[in-house]
Amino acid sequence: SGDISLLKFSRLSDLVNHNRGYIRLRDARLLRRNGEPTNLVVQELMVNQDEVTFIGQTAEEISSAPTGHGGIDRPLMERVPRQLVIFTPGHTLTGTVLLFAETEIANFVDTPDPRFIAMVDVTARSLADRRVISHFGLALVNRTQIAAASLLEYAGGTDETGVMVE
Repeated sequence: SGDISLLKFSRLSDLVNHNRGYIRLRDARLLRRNGEPTNLVVQELMVNQDEVTFIGQTAEEISSAPTGHGGIDRPLMERVPRQLVIFTPGHTLTGTVLLFAETEIANFVDTPDPRFIAMVDVTARSLADRRVISHFGLALVNRTQIAAASLLEYAGGTDETGVMVE
């Protein structure tokens, strides 16, 4: 965990999607697998963006973050919330993404941009230890780390995904 300066950007997603280099964390703290903090703190840590699976913010962190006015991309096209399950090498992530109404899941997964996709109300379950579950108000998922994805309505089992399909 740590702090990221947004620099000239108003949103974290804009910062990481416009940067191809390293992400600079301040006051970075190593966490245990269950998310509990350790005593190892580094004043400044440069993280290779290629190695980041996802960046998560809790609902409390989002509500306390300063808000800016982001640009409106493709304002004439309606976006609809869709529940998605994403598998990475280390996690199963379930949450909601805003997709253009006409977007099919195959096209969404095949598209390389934006590199980090925003998901809200995210549940992250460790594949190494299925008992380790984290919840985030916002997660930015690195597309290069996605091994598989499906709309949750196609995925079924609540025990595996951690989300009830209604």
